[in-house]
Amino acid sequence: MKRLIINADDTGAAEGTVEAMVALHAAGVLTSVSPLVNLPDWPKAAAYLRDHPDLGSGVHLVMNDGKPILPPAQVPSLVDRQGKFYEGNALLLRFGRLKVKELEAEWRAQVEKFCADTGRQPDHLDLHCQYPYMISSWFEASLKVAKAFGGLPVRLPFDAALDQKAAQMGRDNGFPGWYIRWAGHGYRRKVSRYGLKSPDYFESSFSLTTSENHRTADYLLARLDELPEGTTELLGHPGLNADWRRQDFEAMLDPRVKQRIADLGIQLITFRDL
Repeated sequence: MKRLIINADDTGAAEGTVEAMVALHAAGVLTSVSPLVNLPDWPKAAAYLRDHPDLGSGVHLVMNDGKPILPPAQVPSLVDRQGKFYEGNALLLRFGRLKVKELEAEWRAQVEKFCADTGRQPDHLDLHCQYPYMISSWFEASLKVAKAFGGLPVRLPFDAALDQKAAQMGRDNGFPGWYIRWAGHGYRRKVSRYGLKSPDYFESSFSLTTSENHRTADYLLARLDELPEGTTELLGHPGLNADWRRQDFEAMLDPRVKQRIADLGIQLITFRDL
């Protein structure tokens, strides 16, 4: 059986992302979202999620965008003088000074805020941008948080097709393919040791591959045609304002996408169904 989670990342991160979520959910295409609870449009997203429990939702754990949920004094190694998270290279350069216990505490606070604002527990956790995956202890902090909240499922970009995908993943993220393969198998073992569930496959090329523009309905239809047996998470970044987000939105909303899913007998699910 082919099962598919269609997930929208960054909900609430930018103006227009919540409106895109609403439209795609109403169209019967979107099954899941990954909101950032520390960014400006989160309250709008939370209100919608409170009223629509059928839409799956995780927490997009963040360490490089906006301000933390905890007071800066409680997470001093994570923030700059303005109380904002470090970003990009500035974050990576703090590898030796960033305290993982503070990161874990902040991510717990993000999950707790989600629960308080929506009246429900998230159905999975995933990570914002590539930075948490670059340091093993940062990635493991997210697994500890998932375990603490009852063993929440997690996203695992290093999926069952890792060996075939490693070269492209390396090109997209500036790493050699052998390193992606080596690190990815290590991360898969970590998720297994924590006893956490994840989809079998992670289809990110529609919205993440940088070598060419894949943000089209035709490309999305081709990925549906090639969907493997098992459970796949398909990633999108839909929105209404930024050009790249609108491309994702328009491709996902194309009526051929929903029809192709039906024609192929693909079962749409959420992370709750894992």
